[in-house]
Formats: sequence, structure tokens, C-alpha cells
Amino acid sequence: MLKQLGHVKQHSLRAGQHAFPGDAPSARRRPPVVAVRASATPTEPAPAAPQQQPPAVTLDDSRTQAFMNWARGPASIRFAGVKPSTFAGIRGLAASSDIANDALIVEVPRRSAVVLAPKQRNSCPGMVTDDWWKGAPWFAKMGAMLIWHKRQGGQSPLAPWIAQLPADAGVPLTWSDKQLAALQYPYLQAQVKEQQREWSGLYDALRSSGMAAGAAAPSREEFWWAMSVVRSRTFSGPYIGSTLSDRLRLAGLVAALVVGNTALGLADPQKTLSAAIAVFLFNVLYEVILSRSLKQYAICPLIDLFNHTSAAQSEVSYNYFGDSYSVVASRDFKKGEQVFITYGAQSNDSLMQYYGFAELDNPQDTYVISDMLRWVEGFRPVPAARLQALRGSSLGAAALTNVVVQRAGFPAEALQALRFLLASDAEAAAGVSAFSKAGSTEAEALLAEALACVVTAELAAAPTSLKEDLALQASGSSGSGGKKGGAGSATAAEAMALSFRIEKKKVLSAVLKNMGG
Repeated sequence: MLKQLGHVKQHSLRAGQHAFPGDAPSARRRPPVVAVRASATPTEPAPAAPQQQPPAVTLDDSRTQAFMNWARGPASIRFAGVKPSTFAGIRGLAASSDIANDALIVEVPRRSAVVLAPKQRNSCPGMVTDDWWKGAPWFAKMGAMLIWHKRQGGQSPLAPWIAQLPADAGVPLTWSDKQLAALQYPYLQAQVKEQQREWSGLYDALRSSGMAAGAAAPSREEFWWAMSVVRSRTFSGPYIGSTLSDRLRLAGLVAALVVGNTALGLADPQKTLSAAIAVFLFNVLYEVILSRSLKQYAICPLIDLFNHTSAAQSEVSYNYFGDSYSVVASRDFKKGEQVFITYGAQSNDSLMQYYGFAELDNPQDTYVISDMLRWVEGFRPVPAARLQALRGSSLGAAALTNVVVQRAGFPAEALQALRFLLASDAEAAAGVSAFSKAGSTEAEALLAEALACVVTAELAAAPTSLKEDLALQASGSSGSGGKKGGAGSATAAEAMALSFRIEKKKVLSAVLKNMGG
């Protein structure tokens, strides 16, 4: 399988295929559940009934038609039972006929995809310098490749696909400060700001010294657009240096050498055959070893229209024998239904930052508390000496910074740090390491009370409550700049921010509920 760039999720492979799971932080441990008798109880609405899929509206504009004609013709993309459509304004793929489980839905030849292999030579001749190409991160290289193809116009073999790409990737990268504030989530706001700084630096480097002689630099907006398209549509996976046809040619060459040397009497037949087999196996084994440490990246036209759901099992796989990328149905789909794949196990943080949406009731979702210590000190002042001891320990103060909370509870490191900070002076004398496991009933009750205070304070710090946000969403409003009581028609960014912060508050509310609050 391939992995959509995001959180990693491993799956078994189909015979003859290589999977590409997403490029993201390693999976975090599931934190322990902490039982608590919380005095503060959140206002948590009852779980919403499963939402019906919006009806599919077929895309039949001229650009989409040209793209589909190209896919069927020059691109040699095989597909059956799907058509580009919109679902409540969101582009995706709808089943144009019933699709059976395990049926091949789409198969894209490698030659019709945008692929970046390890140590690939400059793929933007005449546009960027070799030095820039060597030093640029993978997504900047692929972004440059998109811009290069776009500049080729009709001369590009990918022109019909490039032409139908959305002009706005719809991700928070380009949002205003006011729109980012509407997320009501300091952690993602900081991540987006850091992304903006990083991408600005990459653009400045390209503009100042990365353009080839005579080539005009793209605008900042175009460069960011290209990299946003890349980050939202690229899959990654093990590097496969040689295709089946490459290896068959190698085997044929080796066989010809064996026959030639034997016929001419230049070498002993048995020794020649043994040497030939050793050479062939060395090349195969060398590539197997390389595939474990090197990655390739690919954007596959048409496949890039599949939307994500955690409930899906279908993924993108590389078919070694066909040198192609494919998607196979993991269940039956009825005509008119949206056909989903999974991008891997990703929280709504990643989905919002790189894809521009939040998944409803995402089982992989988490909530990152940026500064947990401030809420702890609101519950009970912490002596300066105790904080100093925590900072000097192997845990460090970082155990209470950017704390990743799941519905099941808090990570072990944060629990250990809190046990130490809340302990009596006599107990704390044993050192931070002595608090890695649950303590007495009284100590754990105090810990649970502190955790409930932390979660309640984090919820209360948001400008709106979960109940208010759900009411805004039901009315079709997004509020005014994230402030209470606002009303009005929601822009796309405001609507996305609203749906995102609802999901985040649902995670915290579930944490309290699971702790007995």
C-alpha cells in the first residue's frame, strides 16, 4: 500500500504489490484511562445520529471532460464504476454503477503519475538550478515539478490533469489570523504559523538563488499553491528502483552473456552460470535492502480525487508487475455512493492542516494541550523547587507541554509529572522516577481531580462552548471571528474552522466522560 502523507498506518500487502502507508509523525502510545470522580461536568450533547452522505452531483464541465478523455486515452488510466462528482460542494469520486468488493476501481501507470524517486535528477530543466534541487525538501521539488508542467502548457503530457486542479487548495496555510483564531486551538494555530515561516523561507531561497538563468520566479502564492497540492495529494512508499521489465531485461542480458561466453569457450559453463546468478541475485537483493530505507513519492491523477474516511480499508498500492498504482474496493458500493479510501490513521490536526477538513467523530482524533502546567497551577500552586526538580529530571517540563490527549485519557509521561508535582514534600523526595506507576488511592483521586480541572479549564478557555458551536453549525452560521453570539453566513474557511473546533471539543468532553465526569 501507499501511504497518504499524514500519520502512518501499516497493512498487509496484496501479492505482487508494494504498499505505501503516509508520511508523518510516528504513532503515539495510547495513554492509560484514569478513573475520576470529577466535580465539574461538561455540557456534552448526545452523540449525533450518523449523517447521510450528500447526493452526488456529476462534474461535467469542459475541464473535467478533457481530463477524463485524457485519462481514458493518452494516460492509459484504467477505471471502472467511478466518475468525478461533488458532494455538498466537495470534489470526490462517486460510484457510476454498483462496485463489488475486491474489484479494481482505478489503475494509473507510473508514466502518467508525478513521481519523485530518491536522488532523482533535476526534473525541472531550465527552471530551477541543480544546486537548489539537491537541497530542497521532497515536497518543494514536487511543487516545482507541478509549476514546471503548468508552464509547459499544452506541451506537458499532464496538461489536462494540471488544468483541472483546484485553484485554491483550501488549507489553513493561507488563512488570515482571524480565520486561524476561529479554530480555537492554539496547537494547530502554532503549527500553521510554523508552516508559513518554513514555506516562506523555501520560497525566498528559490527566488534568490534557485532559479535557472533566464527563468522567472513563480509568485509566492503559486509556489505555496503547488506545495499545498502536493501535500494533499501525494502518497509515499518504499523505493522500487527497477520494474519487472527492467529485471527481465537484466535477466536476458545475463543469460545472453552466459550463452555467449559458453559458445565461444571463454569460460567454464558452470562457473559462468554461478557468477551470472550471483550478479542477478545481488541486484535484486540490493534493491530490496534499498526499499527498506528509501522512499518514493507519487501523485496519481484520478486517484487523487478519492476522499478519506477512517472507516475505509481501500488504499493505494503499487503493482510491481504492472508498474502502476491501483485502488481496489474493500467493500461493495452502490451506484451514486461516494467511494472513499483511507489516508491512514490521522488525527483531525493533520487532516485540517494538510487537507482542509475535519473528519466527523474521527476515532484517531486527539487534543493537544499546549500548556498544561498553567491549568495545573490554577488547580493547585506548584512550588518553584518542585518545578525545578521536574525540569532537571529525565522527563523535563516538556512532559506538560503539547500533551497529546486521547479520548481514553492522558499519556503516561504527563501522569507521572503530575503525580510528582501534586505529591507531598515527603513523597516527592523519592524523585520523579518514583511516580511512573499509580500511587495510593488518595493520590490517584487527587490526580484525577487535577486532570478534570485541566480539561474543564481548557474547554472553558475557548470563546464558544460545544453546545453553542453545534447550534451555529445547525443554523448554517459560523459566528463572528470566533466570538460568542456572532451570526451570519459562514465562509468556507469559517465553516471548516467551526467543524474542526466542534470535533476537538468533543474529544475533551469524551475524556471527561470517560473519567466519570
